[in-house]
Amino acid sequence: MSTGGSIGSLTGVGMRYLKRYVAVRLRVPDHYLGWYPHTLLAGWRILRSRRFDAVYSTAPPFTGHMVARRLARAFGVPWVADFRDPWVSNPFGDIPFDRLRAWNARAEAETARAADAIVCVVETMREDFLHRYPERHAEDIVTIPNGFDPEDFEDLWAGKQGIGSIAERDGTLTILHTGHVYGPRRIEPLLGALSEWRRIDPELTASVRVRLVGGSSEYVESLRATIQRYQLHACVAAEPEVSHREALRRQSRASVLMLVGFSGPHGQYQMSGKIFEYLAIGRPILALAPPSCPVGDVLRGAGAHHWIVSPNDEPGLVSALRAIGGEWQSGRLSWLQSSARIDAYDRRAQTRRLAEILDRLIARQPANR
Repeated sequence: MSTGGSIGSLTGVGMRYLKRYVAVRLRVPDHYLGWYPHTLLAGWRILRSRRFDAVYSTAPPFTGHMVARRLARAFGVPWVADFRDPWVSNPFGDIPFDRLRAWNARAEAETARAADAIVCVVETMREDFLHRYPERHAEDIVTIPNGFDPEDFEDLWAGKQGIGSIAERDGTLTILHTGHVYGPRRIEPLLGALSEWRRIDPELTASVRVRLVGGSSEYVESLRATIQRYQLHACVAAEPEVSHREALRRQSRASVLMLVGFSGPHGQYQMSGKIFEYLAIGRPILALAPPSCPVGDVLRGAGAHHWIVSPNDEPGLVSALRAIGGEWQSGRLSWLQSSARIDAYDRRAQTRRLAEILDRLIARQPANR
């Protein structure tokens, strides 16, 4: 017979709560937490095998930062923590238990206070760190955006420096999105706007095709069901994942490239790395994102031919689609390929900036370390 407070005394509701709590705990800060002891041990062996000048960790997964913190402290080497996404402020990482949210916040704080330098991919994330950790010096938290590898685009760029008109050989206006639309991002606003555009201008939209490429087979099937629900199967296609090389090739042949963001809490700290590939390709970009977010800053700074509309603004999205259709119909829809505009996002330039940070940290170390 069980005594009060034992596992055996839990009610059905209590047991379900406990199971859910344990399941969530094993995913905080992420589902790689189980790797922590093994990764720590492997890192320990490597750092003992020979001298290293620094430890560099990039996240997500944030478990990597937890490992790096322990290793850097144990071996007395400087540590750079690179944040490609926010940790506590991540809109994709809802934690339903107060105790686990508090633990997660402490884990981030330990990283933010212990790392010798922090790298963020957007300036808004850097500003958030400085606001929440005012004891950190501004020069130790820097912004290095995501970018692209020029080697991936050399054959796609061949003979295409400058500006030119987009005219599809088959008379089709193709709007392409590559990748998985997940989390708070939604494709439904686009489908709703496309339905309205088809109602307003059936003749022009008969030449429009939307291609949604990428994601698991389950995701693609779900997307096809959504497209069917909007009765857009004749002009919108969901296609399985393709190789990165094939995705770039398709981007280079599309009329317009589409980026799907979201409005909501912490959205200002998110920016898909896809935008930099799109800039490198040079095709016009339709961005479903708040105009004041970092995506808008990048598009405007790069001089990209673009439309940016809040994801929840369906009338605004209809207007953007109609503007795209009007430019395409009149021959004014154009591509722009200018490497000078996007040099800041060349990964070689970004690597040089990271190297400068590492050199500065290493120079601070005692000569006889």
